[in-house]
Parts: sequence; structure tokens; C-alpha cells
Amino acid sequence: MDAALAATASQWAAEANSAVFLQLVSGETVEGVLRALDTDLSQDVDEEDEHEEEEGGADIIQFHPTFTYPIYGEHERVFGYKGLRISLSYAAGSLATYFDVSYQKRIDQMETSLPVQLRADDVDTPMRKMLSSAALCTTKAEFAKRVARDTHEFRPLGRKVHEYTRVSEESGEGVVYEIYESDFASGEFREYHRRMQTLVLFYIEGAQFIDDSDDRWRVFTVFERLVIGGQASYTLVGFCTMYQFFSWPDQKRPRISQFLVLPPFQGQGHGSELYRYIYQTVLRNAEYADLTVEDPSEAFDDMRDRNDMRYLIQQDAFAGLDIPVSPA
Repeated sequence: MDAALAATASQWAAEANSAVFLQLVSGETVEGVLRALDTDLSQDVDEEDEHEEEEGGADIIQFHPTFTYPIYGEHERVFGYKGLRISLSYAAGSLATYFDVSYQKRIDQMETSLPVQLRADDVDTPMRKMLSSAALCTTKAEFAKRVARDTHEFRPLGRKVHEYTRVSEESGEGVVYEIYESDFASGEFREYHRRMQTLVLFYIEGAQFIDDSDDRWRVFTVFERLVIGGQASYTLVGFCTMYQFFSWPDQKRPRISQFLVLPPFQGQGHGSELYRYIYQTVLRNAEYADLTVEDPSEAFDDMRDRNDMRYLIQQDAFAGLDIPVSPA
């Protein structure tokens, strides 16, 4: 490649992680959701890598992925566009999905004096392959209708097993969060999980989709419960998949496989709350031998160590122990 061609090519390359925008959308009216989408689609993510907009009674929480190599290749770069924006919008609770690609310029639509015809990468097909086709809305208007309906009507699937409260930094009031346990015996939950599973590709390195035909999986979901227009409204906060292995002679050995709290909710104690609930569930159940974790990240290891140490202190596990080396 000569210098002129290389220079031209570099001008049309974009970082995929910066070009992809994930959004959690809720709103009471179709018009409000459409206005919020039109406003938010013209904005970038702020320096803290996420932001929330309130426009006409609709809320949009927007953030970038950590990884895009499962979709756009190991270099995480997309060629052939200027002003590229790849938007993946989810209804905050139901995860009904709207996928949209926009750009200012595309290289194969421009006149050029270069001796070769440069083509833009296909950014549409690789993403659509990872999404649940049943959840995809074909137009922005259809998506806005789903959001307005689901904001009031969606209810988490599975069995509610735990509830806790966190104080909102914005309002100073308590916000309720709920944990649900589900499995793939429910066809409705299998479809919901297919909507969720794309998120693991964006945030868990080396993640792969799990086999939802295997009945040994258990899935725990965490939702924020707000009151909008006098009715409960739910937003997905995070989830955990757990596989139940056999443990000789007659027990199960559960293993945490995927554990994700979405970026807007990280650093608020939701991961610890979910981990503690799962740990206590395993501890109380005689059919479980122990609890293991599949290839944990450093962040998960840190969170688990802190919570395990807190549990040991609460149980007085260190009572009566002497320091092995005299401080003198």
C-alpha cells in the first residue's frame, strides 16, 4: 500500500468500542420516547463513559461497550466511515431492541482518484447475528411503542427471591432492587435470556453464549424497581448464570459462569448483593457441596474476596486466633 492510500485508509478507520452506543430506554409515551431518542442519538457519551437523559418523560441511560472483538474482529476497528454511530437501544426492562447505524460519510459512496476502489466494512450483519430476532423492532416508531408499553407492563420473569434497597445519590431516597431466579424450562425466559446474552460479549472477555437447552443452568437477574406514573417500572441491572455440576455421591457443585452488572449500576454494591445472595443460597442448601467460579476476572475476584472476608468476620471465624508473628 503506497503512502497516499495508507493515509486515506487511516482517515476512514474508527474504534469500534467508541462507535458502539448501548442504551437503556424507558418512557411513558411514544412521543416522549421518540423525542428522547432523536435527542440522544445526536450526543456522545460523557467523560465518565455513561450518561442519563430525561426528555419529555423518557429516560435514556447511554454507555459504551468494553469489548467489540466478538462482533467486529480482534482489532476492534471499523473501516470506511466518518462520523459512525452504531446504536443498540434496549427497552430498559423487557430488552426489546432497536438497532440503528448512522454515519456522516461512507468511503464507497465518495468520488476518489485512488487507483483502487475501497469498500466500507459491513457493520450491520455481524451485529444482527448476535441479537435475538424476536426482540428486534424494525423501526424507531415500533421501538418507541414497545418502550412506552413495556415501561408499565413488563414484569421480571422467574421467582422473586430477594429484595434490597439503595439510597439514590440524586434524590436521597431509597430505591428498591429485586433479584429473581429462573431456569430454561420456561420458553418465555429462554427468549428473554437470548436478549440478555448479547451483553456478555460486550463486557466479559472470552464470553460465549450458553446452551439454553440444558436444564442444569440457573439464572439470577437483578432489576431496579421505580414508580413511574403511579405504576412499578423495571430496569435490568445485571445477571448471573450458574451451572450445576454433579458432585459424588449425591450432591451438586454449582459454578458461577457469567456475572455481569451493567456499567451504569457498577460501583453501587449490586454485584456484592447478588453474590452474597447466591452464596447464602448455596450455604443453606444441603444438596450443594460448594460454590466455584469459572475463570473469574480480577474485578470479580476482588469483590468475592471482600465479601468472603466480611462473612468470615461476621461468623467470628478469626476469634481466638493469635497473630503468628509478634508485632514487637
